[in-house]
Amino acid sequence: MPYKFLRKIRTWILTIIQWTQPAPPRAIPEELHERFTMQGRIPVHYHYRNEVYPAFFPRFYSRSEVNTYIKKASNKEVFYYKKTSTWMYEAIEKYPIRDCDVAVMGSTIPKSEAICLAYGGRPTSIEYNKIVSSDSRLNLVTVDEFTRNPRIFDAAFSISSFEHDGLGRYGDPLNPDGDLDVMKYMKSVVKPNGLLYLAIPVGSDALVWNLHRIYGKLRLPMLLQEWRVLDSFGFEEEHFSREQLSPEQPVFVLENI
Repeated sequence: MPYKFLRKIRTWILTIIQWTQPAPPRAIPEELHERFTMQGRIPVHYHYRNEVYPAFFPRFYSRSEVNTYIKKASNKEVFYYKKTSTWMYEAIEKYPIRDCDVAVMGSTIPKSEAICLAYGGRPTSIEYNKIVSSDSRLNLVTVDEFTRNPRIFDAAFSISSFEHDGLGRYGDPLNPDGDLDVMKYMKSVVKPNGLLYLAIPVGSDALVWNLHRIYGKLRLPMLLQEWRVLDSFGFEEEHFSREQLSPEQPVFVLENI
């Protein structure tokens, strides 16, 4: 049975289960509002999603699904974040990952894992929600599991991931500085002089609750401050003047200094 049809069935079942589960807050808690908005300096827009997956109902990645994405990556086809895929291919070709152990930070479909495999890397996915797979090429752990058994990687991918940290959308604890904290944490995940391939929404600073953050002139420097920016793909200064709720996500190649 095609994995896309199986995913639809799974989504229907999950929606029913979620009705009985605690949901992320639909509004920013009053006591955290000032911190989430950087003391009122960034606007808030609302676009709510609940993507908390019960531990007893994990995602499943089949080998055939992974192979499909590997074929797409090998042909440089674009995925959901269209231009981001192209920029990611350009970044990896300039800064190769062949024979590298790569941490994939956050996963909802195995696209980043497939890109890693297509370019000769060995992926380990680290995700809040449980994922299982029939594909032995994948190593899939939860955040809690990784915290109990940490390790160091040659490189890491974060493709549209860190902008969500601390907003509760995926069952993560609320934290106004969740994105900044995880960037500091990544310095212990990536080896010294190792690389972090980071794709995030860049535009006029904003918070879209509980969907994601948008990084502009205020918050982007805060996010990157402890890393050396080696290169960027798709980034332009004019992004900062674009007021969009789902802006483009350029790729930054960062070195752990």
